[in-house]
Order: sequence, then structure tokens, then C-alpha cells
Amino acid sequence: MVAPSGFGSDEQRNLLAIHRLTQAGFYIDNPEVISRRYLRFAGSDSERLGDITALLNRPVHELPKILLGVRGGYGAMRLLNKLSDHQWRTLTQKLKDRGTLLMGFSDFTALQLAMYAKGHLPYVAGAMLSSDFGKTEVNTDTIQSFINLCTQNQLRIQVPETQLYRDTARPLAKPIKGILWGGNLSVLSAMVGTPYMPTVDNGILFLEDTGEQPYRIERMLQTLVLSGIVAKQQAIVLGKFNFSGISDAYNGDYTFDSVIRTIQQATGRPIYTDFPFGHVARRINFPLGVPVTLDNVGSGYQVTFNQFYHLKTDANFSNLDLTKLFV
Repeated sequence: MVAPSGFGSDEQRNLLAIHRLTQAGFYIDNPEVISRRYLRFAGSDSERLGDITALLNRPVHELPKILLGVRGGYGAMRLLNKLSDHQWRTLTQKLKDRGTLLMGFSDFTALQLAMYAKGHLPYVAGAMLSSDFGKTEVNTDTIQSFINLCTQNQLRIQVPETQLYRDTARPLAKPIKGILWGGNLSVLSAMVGTPYMPTVDNGILFLEDTGEQPYRIERMLQTLVLSGIVAKQQAIVLGKFNFSGISDAYNGDYTFDSVIRTIQQATGRPIYTDFPFGHVARRINFPLGVPVTLDNVGSGYQVTFNQFYHLKTDANFSNLDLTKLFV
């Protein structure tokens, strides 16, 4: 486990999560991170960085198969320039050799993007310790998708109905093939112009966020547009944006729909919505930084993943009973 961002505020949830994972057959390394706290962070910068640098000193076969984030919040960006370029590249290569699943979301996106930028380490928009494994009653779809990710050679995520924003004068390319990458919009927009922002040509950009007014969402999207990042993409896929009743403070008619239409018209890129991942109760785990095929299906679409890390090839896979994660 690594905690590069906020501290784990609910001890009981974290302990329950560790119990579930242990019962399912996982060995939990670095559990002390759940009790660390410094200001709003899960320990001082040096402590949180130590979770990462400790991995540099391990041989590949002793690296974890899952590097699991404890929670989001803020703090991961404070660590990025504390490793040299050589250290980042060495670490990402070792994790690639191990086939490690770098799993989390929200502020954890900063760490994931850095490792993808420095060494093209694929990563997982997926469950985290506190918010998913530590629920009194886990979301069955989230846990089943975690199991699918860990055990299957192919994933297919379908969105049966969606609003597709596109230039109707241009026929859609079908299918769209490219690297699916991205993550939390706030983190991506903050990393523009830094050496920790990946360069992906002809990709498919995935974005999600929560708790932001529509104009703030547009401002962050405009940052990605003005920086030239969106121009290099074939399409944009939007996950769940949890507004929780938030509307524009000046004009309630200026909605998320208005924002999407503005960005689509400015870029000409098709924008697919309602992908089942974000700051919501039901999250479908899926890999990023990997090639995918995006197909239009009826009034919706599907994304097919054929190349990603999983657990089936690990020597200890037979010791797992993943059904115990539901208990």
C-alpha cells in the first residue's frame, strides 16, 4: 500500500479493508501507512516519498503485484520532483518487469501519470483501500470488476446508452483504436507543462472529476485544449462527474451539457459520456495507458481491452479466494 496524498481518516474502514484483502489471500505490505498523519497528509513528504523509494531497493521478484493507493485528497504532486529522472525510469521499468497493477484514482492520478510519462507503466483507474474495500457493504459491481481485472485476459466495458457529442457532418471512424489514458481532470490540468505529463499521440483521453462548478470544469478542459493535448487525441471519454446538486453560481442554465458542447465544437473531437468510473459509489475498474478499441454499439458504445497486467500468471494466484472480498 502507498499513501502519497491524504491521510486515512476512518481507521475502522481501513482495518476492515485490510481484513477483507487478507481473508482473500493477499499479503498486505506497508500497513503502517494507514495510521500516519502530518497536517492533511498521510505523513510528511519524506515519509510518503519513502513508500515509493523503498521499492527502488527491492529486486523485481519482491515487488508487489498490486501497488494500491489508500485514498485521494491532495499531496502526490509534492513528491514528483523529489525523485530524479533516472530514479523514475528505473522504478517504472522494475514495476513493468513485475507486471505491477498501479491502482487508484483521484489525486493518485499524479503518481500514475508520472510513471506513465517516465516509463510507460500502464495503470489502473480502480478501487482504493478506504473508499472501496473498506465499505461496510462493498459495491458488488466494483468488487466484481476488480476480480475481472485481476483474472481475465480481456475486458469489455459497455455503456448501453449515452449522449455522444460530435460533428454530425463528419462520419465517425469505427472502430477507434488507440491508447486510453488520463484520469482525474483536476490533476491532469494541474500537470500540464510539467515533465510528469505524458505525451500520447492518437490517443483516447479519459477524464473524471467531482465537486466542481461547470465553469471550473470548462476552464480545466480549456487548459488541455490550449496546451495542444486534445488536438493529439482521437476522442474524449468522460466518466462520472459527481456534481451533488452543484450548479453555476451565476447562471443555472450554464450546465455540464453546455461545457461539453463548447469543448466539442472547439476541438472537433467526438466526446463520449457516462463511462462508469468516477467519484461515485459504483466504479468499474479498468486499465489505462493500454491500447483499446472503442466501438459505437446501438445508442451506446463499448471499450475493449486486450493488453493489460493481471494476477493469473503470478505464482501465488492459486492462494487467492477473491469471493471473500464480498464478505
